[in-house]
Amino acid sequence: MTMLEETMKSETFPLHYIGDGKITCKDAMDSMMYGLHYKGAITYWWGCALKYIWRWPYKGVREDLEKAKACIDYLIESLPGGEDS
Repeated sequence: MTMLEETMKSETFPLHYIGDGKITCKDAMDSMMYGLHYKGAITYWWGCALKYIWRWPYKGVREDLEKAKACIDYLIESLPGGEDS
């Protein structure tokens, strides 16, 4: 069994975060946020939104898109100046 196959069977790294096996959700998130200086709630809600958008086609549930939408709303509210920025 390959390392990728082992990872895909792992409870701590489920298939819906593996994608095509070339890049994982975690690796995409690391790349997306590399070198930026956002902190706290901004990075939390940004990462959560990506996570839900990444996994919804694999889980096939509308709920993940609704969660992503809520995370984006929270992200906007967390920006300096709130919703008006």
